Amino acid sequence: MNKNLPDPAQTYRNLIAAYTDAIRASDFKASNAILFVAFMMGPVLGHYTLFPSYLPITFVLLPFLIVYLCLFAVLIPRYPRRGSKSFIVSRTAVVDDFTKGVGAEDELEQLKLSCSVLSEVLWWKTQYIRFGFMVSMASIVVTMFLLVYIWRG
Repeated sequence: MNKNLPDPAQTYRNLIAAYTDAIRASDFKASNAILFVAFMMGPVLGHYTLFPSYLPITFVLLPFLIVYLCLFAVLIPRYPRRGSKSFIVSRTAVVDDFTKGVGAEDELEQLKLSCSVLSEVLWWKTQYIRFGFMVSMASIVVTMFLLVYIWRG
């Protein structure tokens, strides 16, 4: 009744794959949301003359700018400092730089580090998407109140 012990590195490999897929999905969401924000901005600019005269166009476009910046921050690739000693970026790289013998303990530590770095990247991307979503929802509510005010006035 000997059972094979599971590979401890496999858990981290699965987590890294899940984080990578989630990061790709958040990038896809952000790139699609940038298009939809651009489509929403068109009618606002087209009907700007119907807004009250005391409302400057910069104030009207401020939520769009904030959402654009948040979504753009999601799409910026991140290269954290943690784990940079094993991620070699050099113009004069040679094959010997990459053929370092890695032991089982070193590999497990590298997988743990990769998992934590990807987790942090995903956390920041999620926060930027949430903040952009909250700003867009708040501006929709403010726009609805503004429209009701214009139609009643």
